[in-house]
Amino acid sequence: MSYHKSYRKPKDKVHYSHNFRNYHHNLLGRPTIIGYMSVDVNRQYCSNLSQLKFLNSYSTTSTSLDLNYNIDAAIKRTTDENNEKINLLLQFLMHRNQYITSLHKNLDFITYRRTLISIMCSAFNSSESLIIKACLFQDKIYLCSVENTQEILRRQSRTKDEEKYCAWGYKFEQYLLSDQPNLSPNVEKPVVENEEFSIFYYTTLGDLKLLYGAQIDALLTKKSTTQTPKTDDFETNLNYLRNNEFAELKTNREIQNFKQERNFKRYKLLRCWCQCILANLNGLLVGFRNDQGIVQRLHWFNTQDLVEYCKNEWNPQQALDHLHYFLTYIKNCFEPYKTQTGPVAIQFEINIDKKITIAECDNDILPTWFLEKNH
Repeated sequence: MSYHKSYRKPKDKVHYSHNFRNYHHNLLGRPTIIGYMSVDVNRQYCSNLSQLKFLNSYSTTSTSLDLNYNIDAAIKRTTDENNEKINLLLQFLMHRNQYITSLHKNLDFITYRRTLISIMCSAFNSSESLIIKACLFQDKIYLCSVENTQEILRRQSRTKDEEKYCAWGYKFEQYLLSDQPNLSPNVEKPVVENEEFSIFYYTTLGDLKLLYGAQIDALLTKKSTTQTPKTDDFETNLNYLRNNEFAELKTNREIQNFKQERNFKRYKLLRCWCQCILANLNGLLVGFRNDQGIVQRLHWFNTQDLVEYCKNEWNPQQALDHLHYFLTYIKNCFEPYKTQTGPVAIQFEINIDKKITIAECDNDILPTWFLEKNH
């Protein structure tokens, strides 16, 4: 018998009934959408909704999606987070500076969601160190993740199989997502791995004020969903996004034993829950595949159900407490530098024993074009 039979069957269209919940004694405020960007085939910033994708109806009974189909035609990713750092986020800030400063004058941190997720997950996974570079500039602290030694080695020695799994993830999204609501997905065109859509959020974490960008996989389509506005008007597009709900998509090898399920809960679903809670996502659609790259079933996880499903593996309160503690620690470390006019950079490392080491470092987070524009 296949092990996945033990999963609770999802309810039909359960993902349309989501409400944001503060599970965490109100530590995390409700994330508010304050901006968006599309990234084109050349990894260029675009201030429109051109890369927004839609998740329409799908079957959770049985399916057969060949993730190898037309995969050799894919246009591969040409950059990565290590050389892009937070540059696209900074372009958004420059473009929407007047809007953001009028609403959110006293921000503590500006970063990407992925950096916040890495900090949250480090509360539980202690097999590797976590390195974060922070730069104080004009009373705001900009954060950027840095690869540790193991991550560098993994990237440099990536196997063909690992590259294939990554390509399968992009192909899975193409099978499920369309360019407009109630349109069929187009799996014939080449996958363009450079393209993405991001939303920018403002929220509070206890006494801290955060602005961060998050790549968003899909807008959930329902009967009332209209097509994307045919305008570049910022407020119109912002209202469109605020009036809709969003979801994450993932692929995972079919689970066949207890150990695999435990790892799935402990690592993958922890990261997915962090992704969902920080962007107020409705939930997560997982495509379970075999070793040949055929997705044989889809399973929907509501964001609020992930906590109960994974309760023996991680604790949501601990994740957010750890994030709040670490960000507060960073903020306090910059107190002696508050009077300096130029950027000050410090590297923070949480080692496997949860000890934090700090060292001043060169600013390679905020480029010259950003500093000059904001002086």
